[in-house]
Amino acid sequence: MLADLLSSVHVWTALTILVGAYLLRPKKKSPFPVVNSYSGDFLGRRARREVRDNARGLIAEGLAKHKGPITIVLPRGQQKIVLPASLAGWVKSNKDLDHQQLVKEDFFADVPGFEAQTVLHGPDNAAKRIIATKLGQNESTLAPMSASLAQGLQTLWGDDSKAWRTIDWRGDTMGLIARAASSVFVGPQQAGDQEWLGLVQGYVLSYFTAVGELHGYPAWSRSLVHWVLPSAAACRKMMRRARVMMQEVASKRRNEAERAGQEGKKAPEYNDVIAWAQADSGGSSIDPGELQLSLAMAALFTTTEMFRQILIELASHPEFVEPLRSEVSREVSAHGISLVALNNMGLLDSFMKESQRESAGLVVLERAALRDTVLPTGQVIPRGAHIMVDSSELWDPAVYPSPLKFDGYRFLRKREDNGSSSQFVQSGLGFHVFGGGRHICPGRFFASNELKLALAHILLKYDIRLAQGCDKPKPIQAGFYAMVNPMVQLEVRRRSDGAVDILS
Repeated sequence: MLADLLSSVHVWTALTILVGAYLLRPKKKSPFPVVNSYSGDFLGRRARREVRDNARGLIAEGLAKHKGPITIVLPRGQQKIVLPASLAGWVKSNKDLDHQQLVKEDFFADVPGFEAQTVLHGPDNAAKRIIATKLGQNESTLAPMSASLAQGLQTLWGDDSKAWRTIDWRGDTMGLIARAASSVFVGPQQAGDQEWLGLVQGYVLSYFTAVGELHGYPAWSRSLVHWVLPSAAACRKMMRRARVMMQEVASKRRNEAERAGQEGKKAPEYNDVIAWAQADSGGSSIDPGELQLSLAMAALFTTTEMFRQILIELASHPEFVEPLRSEVSREVSAHGISLVALNNMGLLDSFMKESQRESAGLVVLERAALRDTVLPTGQVIPRGAHIMVDSSELWDPAVYPSPLKFDGYRFLRKREDNGSSSQFVQSGLGFHVFGGGRHICPGRFFASNELKLALAHILLKYDIRLAQGCDKPKPIQAGFYAMVNPMVQLEVRRRSDGAVDILS
């Protein structure tokens, strides 16, 4: 009898389904209503499909129906609690809700090869301290960034003023941002090194690919699965190489300083993250290779996505090109490549923020609850829960008139009416794309300067357009988040009117 049961295909099939359902079950029932639970959906296929294809509808309809927080179940049983936008201020100020803990969990900080994530959120906050104090409003970083962008555009986009050429949409856009960032992260000399540029870009792409793939496996299996994932293996390999390369740079600099001392000369001075980390007493134990990949992971992916969206908007709205070009020319002519010039580019700033609004995700202010946390309503968010806040105000006509229409002047008008709260780097009522409170993105000033410099070079040196037949591509919604269409065909042509010397 037992032998017959064990040899039955039907019995094993039933057991497999039961075990699968058990492993995929939510680990702890949420106190808030689940909006993607469906009768008969034992394996969660419909629930996953709804999150992937209809997250906007789930959030909007769920919040409207339940008049309070809702729960959305993700693949492998993970749950996310979505709070209404009215609670954004409460979330920003609540110290029991932590962004760093959520990132560590969602992005697998403890996986070998993912040390970049561990460093970024280390207990001594050395990486964040460098980002906040050295990368933001640092005038001395602008000249090397500008020079690196000029060289990068020459290399990647060329100088043909007669024929239009289609750029490598993914490679050229990330390549430009990688060059600009590297000029400050590792210094101008190393920023042009092709192996290094390939390594930091390859690591970022492999890392986010590996994170996405690991989320497809049950939590209990990930500590084993990452060893056989090609993307995770690539991260480990590139991490080892980054350590070696940065140790070589550090050793070279030490030798230079020793020789200078022996000759009675002043040691060479460097103005980059390598030097800042060595001088930072709290960051002396950080491996320079891990720190560099940490900064690349934080800076390249999101900034490149923003850069791509702005280029799409420029190509789709040519009526803004001349006003923007005039503003850039005026400010650089008056103030040079400086923070004053960049801060005075109000229209460009507004154009960037409107592009950010257009391509934002459906949720903001993601946090993990460090302990049971009582909502203003008296309801309790359980310890360990992941929460996020609805960002639908970004498309609410009561907040942003004609929200589906791109308006590059939108935030310039707000800035003129309300002051600096409408600048690209600022969070405010109804706009929390950079986060908020103590967890607001510390690199937003650096990203803003980097983007403005890149766009200044492009506006003064190039004409751009979408290729014929390539209508304005909309951001692709993937669950809670949006990504720029990877199939865009953008054409560029070097301008020939000579009005580019001011950036030389």
